[in-house]
Amino acid sequence: MQTQEIGKDMTNSEKYEIVGNLIESPTQYDMVRALLVYSAPGGSVSRIKDGIQIEDLAQARIDGRDMGISPEHVENIYMTVAEFCKLLIDLVDAGGMKGFWPGKIKISFHIRGWTDLPVE
Repeated sequence: MQTQEIGKDMTNSEKYEIVGNLIESPTQYDMVRALLVYSAPGGSVSRIKDGIQIEDLAQARIDGRDMGISPEHVENIYMTVAEFCKLLIDLVDAGGMKGFWPGKIKISFHIRGWTDLPVE
């Protein structure tokens, strides 16, 4: 994944600049890309009907849950674009998602007003 490699080489100031751009002019694509860059590698990030979903499939295999993901390993978070941007800042400060949602494999960010945002 080229975006993850770019994220590894980015400075924190460059990451904060991306958040600043999202605050000024959020798009679905840029929000997905930012989450991919700021999250720990090992999973996929994708758009869903009302937001973004990240799955840590590598963690699922480590924990022996290759057969499927049970409800206790799923987290649904409902937030605004501003709250999502604040989360991104917290991820930069923490150095990634590790420790944010322990034991969770699939995290869905349901963004209020998602369908009103431009795709690109």
